[in-house]
Amino acid sequence: MLLKKDIKLDDGSIQTSFYVSKCNYCGKTFIKFQNKTLYCSDDCKKYSNLEHTCERVRQFRKRYKNVTQNNNWIGTGHLGNHTSGDWETEKLLIFRERKRLKLKT
Repeated sequence: MLLKKDIKLDDGSIQTSFYVSKCNYCGKTFIKFQNKTLYCSDDCKKYSNLEHTCERVRQFRKRYKNVTQNNNWIGTGHLGNHTSGDWETEKLLIFRERKRLKLKT
């Protein structure tokens, strides 16, 4: 469906004009076929999304730089999915995990 608008002129005639928009990535003008179209081509859309993803990753790495370098993420321990049958072994594993994460109790 092509987006178009009809403009009624002073002399009574109707002039049809199409919605022209500017591409958010490359800046070229193009005719919109849908109301929410932001890019002139699929390539512009793909490269814009790629740049946006790279920027998000860059910001994430900048924000959490110290956490990711120390490898102290919670959930990366060696506790396992199930508890062991021996309570002493379980206590030792939990103690080691607390020590690895540098937690104090």
